[in-house]
Amino acid sequence: MRDQDFDMETYVKQRLAEISDTDERGVAREALLKGLLPAIQIMEERYRKLEERVKREIEIPGSRFAVYTMAIRRQDFDSTNRTWFPVCEQDIQKETTRRRIYFRGNEAEKKDFERTSCFYATDLEGNTRQIGIRRSEDYYGAMESLYKLFVYNRIPWRTVNTGDLERFYDVYFLDTEEQVEDWILSFGEWEGLVSQDSILLWNLEQFSFQCMKFMVPCLDGKYYEHELDLGDYDGESGYMVEGNEDILSIRYENNKILMTSYKETFENWRACRFCGHLDTESYGYDGRILGNAGKGYFADHLTERYGQGIHSRTEIFRIVEGLGAEEWIRLTDCQVRQQEQAGCFQADMNWFIREELFPMETRRMLELTFEKQGGEEAYAEDMLRYVISQVQLLLDEYKCVGRFV
Repeated sequence: MRDQDFDMETYVKQRLAEISDTDERGVAREALLKGLLPAIQIMEERYRKLEERVKREIEIPGSRFAVYTMAIRRQDFDSTNRTWFPVCEQDIQKETTRRRIYFRGNEAEKKDFERTSCFYATDLEGNTRQIGIRRSEDYYGAMESLYKLFVYNRIPWRTVNTGDLERFYDVYFLDTEEQVEDWILSFGEWEGLVSQDSILLWNLEQFSFQCMKFMVPCLDGKYYEHELDLGDYDGESGYMVEGNEDILSIRYENNKILMTSYKETFENWRACRFCGHLDTESYGYDGRILGNAGKGYFADHLTERYGQGIHSRTEIFRIVEGLGAEEWIRLTDCQVRQQEQAGCFQADMNWFIREELFPMETRRMLELTFEKQGGEEAYAEDMLRYVISQVQLLLDEYKCVGRFV
């Protein structure tokens, strides 16, 4: 590796001073200082710029494209807070008829709650009908669309902590397609763990942009290159362009996004902003925040971008440490097992990524053991599932599970 403190000019002058013959020194001085040295300096400058470019490309969006979620009460939503936005726009519309609930229990309680079938709804006249719950398709669909957005923009995917998202359920009548709407809901023994007025927020804002400049065709005369100048927007945030049939390719360059298209002009193309600064000063914005920024170690960036395999226990511990979960859980051990033990948690937060090449049932079992470091049990369980889900992305030869000691 090149020594960053090495001064070529000083080195050349020192070597010239060692030449005793005056004529020979003059010839060497002319050749080295006026010929070779400038060429070396030009090459060094090019290597420096190349190194900076490589580092910029390796800077994985652990912070710029981090995703945070927070559950709040519907009536506390603050439309003037430009850092938190509803995962589903229907949640803040007055005319919405969808009923959605939030369950606050731990993982075991959540599974029991999902298996319960004795929930009822009562109208103002006292009529009672049986209701059921199912996972919120709007929320799950939004997360899958987010993954596709990362793939489309060629940004490496990091596991999003979906601990709160998976606690939202849609309520429906078992005997009809009619909307539950204004019915009074009853959840029996689970009533104390159910919130009927909660919605989920995240730090993603969608917006439209227009063609603002006259575009020059590309060299072959068939394409036009449009740009989204990020200098016109919040510098702390990350940006991605949503795909459409008019955009042929996307690339990032010098604080702007370049899009190739057959169209010379366009309007209402869509982009997504990942808010880098989170404002929690709004009333009611005091719930737990689940994020995936991590600590951003450079080695982790390389691993995520280029898919470098994990070859040792030390690497697993380093990756887990880089996820920034040590406030709630701490990895104590990892070992390969023949079969899964009771009480293990699955790496299930990336359910939309299909494991077609290496099916899970054909893999060996890698068990990660954690200690709880404090805080509520449900939070620790969500952090464990998040950690092993992210580790699973880096492991093709193992099925990753986790448990508490």
